[in-house]
Amino acid sequence: MLKKIKTLKNKILATAAGLLLLLLQSPLPSFAAGARLYLAPPSGNYFVGSYLPISVLVDTGGNLTNVYRATLTYSANLRPISVTTGGSICSLWIAQTATNLECGTIKAFKGTAGKIAIVNFTALSAGSAAVSVSSGNVKRADGAGTEILSTRESAEFAIQEPPAGTPVISSSSHPDQNAWYQNRTVSLAWEAGSGAQGFAYLLDQNPQTIPADSSLGTATAKTYPDLVDGIYYFHLKAKNDEGWSNSAHFKIQIDATAPLPFKIVSDPSPERVFRAPLLSFFTTDATSGINHYEVSLDGTVLENTAQTYYRFTRIRGGLREARVTAYDKAGNSQEAKLNLVVVSVPAPEILTPTEGETIPLFGQLPITVKISAAGTVEFVVDGENPQSTSASGAEEISFNYRKLLAPGRHELSATYINADGIESEPAKVVFNVTPWQVNVWGLTVPGYLFYPVTIAILLTLSWLIKRELKKIKNRRTPGKPLAPNPEKAPVSPVKEPENKEKKEKQKESK
Repeated sequence: MLKKIKTLKNKILATAAGLLLLLLQSPLPSFAAGARLYLAPPSGNYFVGSYLPISVLVDTGGNLTNVYRATLTYSANLRPISVTTGGSICSLWIAQTATNLECGTIKAFKGTAGKIAIVNFTALSAGSAAVSVSSGNVKRADGAGTEILSTRESAEFAIQEPPAGTPVISSSSHPDQNAWYQNRTVSLAWEAGSGAQGFAYLLDQNPQTIPADSSLGTATAKTYPDLVDGIYYFHLKAKNDEGWSNSAHFKIQIDATAPLPFKIVSDPSPERVFRAPLLSFFTTDATSGINHYEVSLDGTVLENTAQTYYRFTRIRGGLREARVTAYDKAGNSQEAKLNLVVVSVPAPEILTPTEGETIPLFGQLPITVKISAAGTVEFVVDGENPQSTSASGAEEISFNYRKLLAPGRHELSATYINADGIESEPAKVVFNVTPWQVNVWGLTVPGYLFYPVTIAILLTLSWLIKRELKKIKNRRTPGKPLAPNPEKAPVSPVKEPENKEKKEKQKESK
């Protein structure tokens, strides 16, 4: 028995030793660190008017990643002017602005310096400046989109005033450095500073190029014709007795090419539109990017939008032409059209007012219409101030139009819109408002009585008001004492007659 226990013990020890040896020979598991979003360069010195290309980079911390977002904030003395994505690890873009970069990649990326984009800033004024990644995301490519961002970094710069003698550049053809232009010919000019003996300049697509120390003459203007689409930078410096000045830079953006052709997709199918449709559309512009889409129906513009869809709230039955025009940032456009066959719904029947009916002046307009199904009826008088009311089924709808109508001819139109947003053709009647009948508190009074009585009342009121005002003016004239009130005039004392006896005594004494 003891022998069997000893044999079993040896087997257990041998197995444990084998497992321990296997564990020691296996590679230790590696734990990936968190990802970080950072900027390059992290610091530097620049002059006012110069460009600062700031790269937004990701260090994945050893993780495989495929989704990135970086929101940037920056100092008031910096202005973002463009975003470039050449060499980016991203192939799918959700947002691409100077303050918000959001993108993804089909093939997972792992590395320490993956470039998301370059944001180009220009320095506006001297002082300290900073750019920060204020928020962001880095998602692991694990099918669940696990967030792994642990660090967000900033960059700080010193902006200095340019030395005296640096030339100032302007352009008559492309005056705004932040705008896109269709013009392919660029006209540039600059001021010849005091003591300038010559200038060195060149045009390229690098924002930080410094021209060679070789004068190209004393001319103060230059024209470049027939440039292809893209972003260009004109670099210029002046030579004087002290040598060469600092370089000045001027940005030019050219896009003379329309966005790519595209199609409009309708839901429901354009062959039978039975409810207010949703139109979807999308195109790209390789150079300046899409600025907005203009959506129109039957030649009437409905909306200018940056969205790639438009949802109708209502649409009239029949054959309709939808048109979407895509505009890029230089004003080039590309248009797409789609015919929509919209199902028809019956127009409402206007019961009152009847065709040619006359209503009195100041009277309400009673409207009664009949519809065949649940929905909304919209009333419009003379094409203005639409008002609407709803019904839960086929019924007659009554409505009082309370706006004051001037004497003359008027047109009422009523349109039915069903629960799916399909709109009928409008039903119309013409009626008249006569001044020879007047509505007074619900009673219809002939005009030959109303107008004389009204005039008489107004004249009487006017006379009474003038009389009262005159009384008040007489009683309280500014700068004078109050006039005596005749109704309350003081009573003079009555002079008593002299006593005869008193008179006689006075004579005797004399």
